[in-house]
Order: sequence, then structure tokens, then C-alpha cells
Amino acid sequence: MFRTFTERRARKEQERQSELSARLRSPEPEVRVTAAGEIAQARDTGWAIRELAQAMDREPSPIWFDAVAGPFCDAVCRDRAVRERVERMFAAHADEPVELVRAWTALLAEFGTGTALDTVDDELAAEVGARLRRVREQGGKPHELSGTDPDSLNYVVTFGVTVELLHDAVRRYVPLPADDIERTRRETRETLERALAHPAGSDDRHALLVSHAEPPDDETWADRQLAALRIREALDLCGSAEPDRVALGVEALAVMLQFNQVCLNDAVRATLDRLCVPDQDPFTFSEVLSCYPALHAGRRLADPPVGLFLTALGHADPLVRANAAAGLDTIAPGLPEESRAVAALIEAMENDPDIEVVRSAAYALATIPCGEEADTRAASAALAGKAGSADPGLRVASVDGAIHRDEPGAYDRLTAELRRPDVEARFISSVDLFLDLGKRPRKDVTAQWTRLLEGLRQDGWPDRPNEHEDGGDTEPEFRVALLELTLDKLRAHHA
Repeated sequence: MFRTFTERRARKEQERQSELSARLRSPEPEVRVTAAGEIAQARDTGWAIRELAQAMDREPSPIWFDAVAGPFCDAVCRDRAVRERVERMFAAHADEPVELVRAWTALLAEFGTGTALDTVDDELAAEVGARLRRVREQGGKPHELSGTDPDSLNYVVTFGVTVELLHDAVRRYVPLPADDIERTRRETRETLERALAHPAGSDDRHALLVSHAEPPDDETWADRQLAALRIREALDLCGSAEPDRVALGVEALAVMLQFNQVCLNDAVRATLDRLCVPDQDPFTFSEVLSCYPALHAGRRLADPPVGLFLTALGHADPLVRANAAAGLDTIAPGLPEESRAVAALIEAMENDPDIEVVRSAAYALATIPCGEEADTRAASAALAGKAGSADPGLRVASVDGAIHRDEPGAYDRLTAELRRPDVEARFISSVDLFLDLGKRPRKDVTAQWTRLLEGLRQDGWPDRPNEHEDGGDTEPEFRVALLELTLDKLRAHHA
């Protein structure tokens, strides 16, 4: 009887595992996620880890990856031997991304997931290193997990985030099929040649570059590698002996980086540095300046060229000065040059003869996250002086800076702008932005914003831009969409 019962239980367990394994391979992501959660709690942790490791490696969508990686981490944490092996791995290779990737892929290979990587691509190593630094900057200490309580919240979060970021990077750097490489290169070259027929900085050229660089609506694992191929083509143009091709290469590079297609950092940085020469064409120089902040934001530069930007604020061309001002809020914070950068931005905002430079400097002062309190006070005081400016670009910088820094009365100032029947679209965009950033005004404030925006919609605001607005801000379709999107977010805030 005992033997029969044992065999029956084993058979049921086997059937249960088969059913869960089949669900884990479902084309429906919700089914896969539910199955992953159930597998993570299975008594047989070895089987669970194997199933979930393989599921992580074949998950078709990055969007659903963490929903499978999370249960994998749960299963690993329930198996002391495997958990401690991962802890030792994190401790031994905290500052050795190449060795960490090798050890990680070797571990997963033991569970039937791909093959261990003996050779680790430089870009993959750089990406893993950058991700580990971000974990540490946010308070995580994966190298110190060994010996701590595996049931504690800090352990669970740090372990899970580190594993997810590590394997996500491995998935994104899987080499592309040869056909995909050739097709992407061909399409990129064709697009760049078409763009070359349009003047540098023109709307037509920009539209072509954006349409080619814009990521697909549905993210894929290949996106990073495809972006790297496009960036290589842009870098090739930057090395041309023909100035118009160099200008196109830098312009294309700037567009790609704006879409957060940050890769090949060393090659991009070397190219940008090489193009920063005294007699460089102003348009090309301005585009080079726009690339550095995107590169720094995507993967922090060891030595951001703050001095270059400060010098460029004195350039004869206003486009160069504007891009120099716009980049300082990203590359200067926390560095020894921070105070000089804030002072230079204030000087540009107060005295530059070109309004676009003035606006760029003002908005950089609004968003620069100063490490020194004195710099924060200086930026805040300078922007407060623009609260009554006739130029809406300066007023929006003044308001946004106050909200960024949680200054008293900041929301009231934005409310006052929204009360104007001819309010500029940029102030409505500010509401949208700060809700996205997690700012949480009082409910009575957001209720008032909701009423004001509903009133603008009823009064035909989308069809009557004022004389201070231009570009896309004047298009009725954009203004309607902006109102609806912002109202939806305000309603969600109240839900």
C-alpha cells in the first residue's frame, strides 16, 4: 500500500510538472507568468530552477521578462546550495563584469540554458558593469548578500534586481543573424543617403533620421544590437573626409542617442572628442555637444567634458551656445565644476543676446540636480527672478524649477498659468511631466487643474495657439492629444 501511494504521488507530481511546463511555453504571456509563479513554489527546487532558467532564456518579449525572472529568483532563493553559489559569484566578481558574465552563463548552462560564454563582448561587459554600478548607487549591495537574511526585503530586492539586470543584458547582446545584420546595414545606408539630399538641420532630414532610429512599438531583444549597427554606420560617416557627410553622421548619432540607443560608448566618445576642434563647422559642433549629455545619461562618463561646455558658452554661434547650456544640467552635477556651471548658466540666462540660449540656460538651471546646496540656492534665486517674465519659455523654466525643488507655492504658480485662456501648451506639458515623475500635489490642486483643463477643452483652446507658440505646439491635433493625455493622468491620480 505504501509503495502504491508513493508511486501514485510521484505520478501526480510528474503530471503536474508536465502541465506547468506546458503552460510555461504558452504563447499567452499571462499564462506563462502564472505558471512561472506556481513553478517557483514547487517542492522540487532543482526542477523549478531548471524550468525557470530555460523560460528566462526563451522569453520572447523583454516586456514580460521580469515576470519570469522574478519567480526564477524565488526558486533559487529557496534552494540554499544554488542561492549561496550565486551569492559567492556576486561577491567574487563585483567589479569584474567579464568574469561575472562567464560565471553566470556557466551556471545557467548547467540548468540547460544555452552555453557558457568563454568570450564576453566588450559592449556586454560595459553594459553589465554600468548596471551593477546603478544597483550600488541605489543602495543595493549584491557583493554583500552572503551571510544576510535571504528572507529580508533588502536581500530579496537586491538579489532579484541584480539577477534580472544581469540576464536581461545577456539576452540583449546575443549576436544577430547574418541576414538581419546585412538588412539593417543596407537600410541604414539607404536612409542616410536620402537624408544627405536635405540640408543639415532641416525638418525633412530630421524626419528621415527619426523614422529610421525610432524604436518599434513592441520592444524586442534585438533592439540594442540593431541600434549598434546603426550607430556604427553613423560613426563611419563621422570619419568621412567630406564635411557634409560628417555633419550628417553627427546629426544621425544625436537622433539615435536621443532615443536612448546608447551603445558603443568608447567609439562614440572617441569620435565626439575628435570632432571638437576649434574650426569645426558650428552646426556639427552643436550636434556634437548634444551627444555628450545623452551618452553620459545612458552610461555615466568617467570624465565628462564640462570644460568644453563652459568654453562653448562663449562661442560666436548661438546654436552652439544653446546646446552647451542645454547639456550642462546633465554632465556637470556632482563634479568640481558644478558651481562654475551654475554661475555660467546664470550669466547666459541674464546676458546672452539670443533668446534661445537664454531659454536653454534657464531650463538647465531648472533641472540641474545640484550636489551643493549653495548651487541649488543660486539656481533657484536666479529662476525666481524670471517668474514675471514676458517670455513664456522663461516662466515655464521658473515654474518647473520650483516644482523640481519642491519650493513653497510652486504648484500655485503653475495653477495661475493654467488659468489663462491662452495658456501655452508647454505649461500643460509640465503637468504631464511632473505626474510622470511621481510628483504628488494635493488632491485639491490636481482637482483644480482638471477643471481648468476641461474648461480649456470646452473653450476651443486646441484651435487657438497664441503668438508665443510655434512648431508642434501650434498643431490642433497635438494640443487635443496633450489635453486628453494629461486629463487621463489627472483622473488616474484621483482614482
